[in-house]
Amino acid sequence: MKRLPYRPRSRATVKLRCAHLRATRSRPIWTKPRRVWKRFCCKTALFCPAFSKPSPSLSTSRIVAENIPLQGTAFMDEKCCYLAVDGGNSKTEYRLLNASGAVIAAHRGGASNHETLPGGFVGAADVLIDAIEGLLDTQGYALSDVADAVLGLAGADYDEQALALQQSLYDKGLKHSFVCNDGYLGVMAGIENGVGICYSAGSGVTCTGMNAEGERVQFGGIGVLSGDVGGGFDIAAFVYRSVYQHLFFGKAYTALKDAYFTLFDVRTPEAFLASAAHLQNEEAARMLIGLFFTAVETGDEVALRYTALAASHAADCIVAVSDALGLKPTVPVALSGSIMTAVAPPAYRRMIEYELYRRKGKYFVLRVNDRPPVDGAVRWVRQRNQLAFGI
Repeated sequence: MKRLPYRPRSRATVKLRCAHLRATRSRPIWTKPRRVWKRFCCKTALFCPAFSKPSPSLSTSRIVAENIPLQGTAFMDEKCCYLAVDGGNSKTEYRLLNASGAVIAAHRGGASNHETLPGGFVGAADVLIDAIEGLLDTQGYALSDVADAVLGLAGADYDEQALALQQSLYDKGLKHSFVCNDGYLGVMAGIENGVGICYSAGSGVTCTGMNAEGERVQFGGIGVLSGDVGGGFDIAAFVYRSVYQHLFFGKAYTALKDAYFTLFDVRTPEAFLASAAHLQNEEAARMLIGLFFTAVETGDEVALRYTALAASHAADCIVAVSDALGLKPTVPVALSGSIMTAVAPPAYRRMIEYELYRRKGKYFVLRVNDRPPVDGAVRWVRQRNQLAFGI
């Protein structure tokens, strides 16, 4: 038998190289000369998870800050998969991708915001892991088969919160993941090259952006602390507050009062006070939002004043994100969230456009995002892992 130019010196080295051989089905890589093998190792570490798989001690702060793809064993084991998750205040969308990046299963679960769930970060991780394991099980996968996951989660408004959620998921078995605010998914889903801004108005509001260098910025998303105006919860509260102030403080009449009384069969001021309990019901809050935008379209002065305030806040957020990222015109802005995509009339979008024009001229182009944010998570996990499917 011909002597090999290079003979491995340890059992661990042999096992590692044999594993790589099985995956690549090429000639024995240890037949390369020592110098070639050294160069091969340096290059392979950049692409092959067997050589670059991060240890459990890898700093999660570095993972979030540098957006490091935490790849698993995609090259070493065909039985791997990927996850894309869009977690919100009322529902969470899950997508399961196979080793080539094709979506093979989907699931819709309940809320996963750590700020509203009992148990905080750990409670949110429990909800997410339970749903993920159920989805994996339907396709014959286990949690250990997940090579990477992108989770855009409502409530992850700071790096510290994203880190805490990522660590909680790691502790429960999801070893490879990237957690960010769900607003960033709108950028990936609604903008062709993933560079631009997403203004999202759902139950709350948030404005996020990404530039060509991969820098990310978020403004809004923390409610009254950041002066958020225009989210579903705030609109429902505004409707009740407007009727309250008219009834008890003698403030301006609004058509919202008659609409509210009819909707909840309220006949007296005392019954109106008791009806505040309805605001805790998600379906009732959704109906109040519908009442509000009906009043906007019919020209109700009180509703229009609020809408102007919300449009001004949206413009402030969009301009702030653009300035922070150094985006140059013309900047694409994706409008996302149920308020912007399904409820608000076109007149509201035109008000936002007007407020932006007043501030920056023809600097922005607004477009309603017709793709669900979870598609942004799917696109992101494919890009992070160089999956050819769908890129």
